[in-house]
Amino acid sequence: MAPLKPLFKLTSLIALGGWLMLVCLPFWSYTDELVLGFSVVLLTILYSWLLFAAMRQRPEPGSGKPGFFSLGGVLSLLRQPTAALAAWVHILAFDLMVGLYIRNEGAIADISHWALLPCYVLTLMFGPLGLLAFLALRWGLAAAA
Repeated sequence: MAPLKPLFKLTSLIALGGWLMLVCLPFWSYTDELVLGFSVVLLTILYSWLLFAAMRQRPEPGSGKPGFFSLGGVLSLLRQPTAALAAWVHILAFDLMVGLYIRNEGAIADISHWALLPCYVLTLMFGPLGLLAFLALRWGLAAAA
């Protein structure tokens, strides 16, 4: 498990870099390209490598049959450190993509960057809750107009 710790830190820093660009440089012409072309692509490459590494590992004895179609199967998968890290990187990449979506849709809807900041924080920390907050904000502003 020790070799996975540096990868955990690296992937978290890559994602954090993308989030910092969205928050601190939202109007810079290269923000989208760097967030998507560097942070998200790098995370997806690392995710792919971790996923295939996890698939080559055998499940721990007594942990049940790994799989995606039952809670027990998912729990068995996530007991493998490599698979758990792959799941974490999956979350980092998708949350960052949601952050890009919020930024771009917020710009189209002419929503202030300051109003989007809570949505970014919620997305970074709680994923779908940040998306829900953004959708509520956008729909609320549209209804008020």
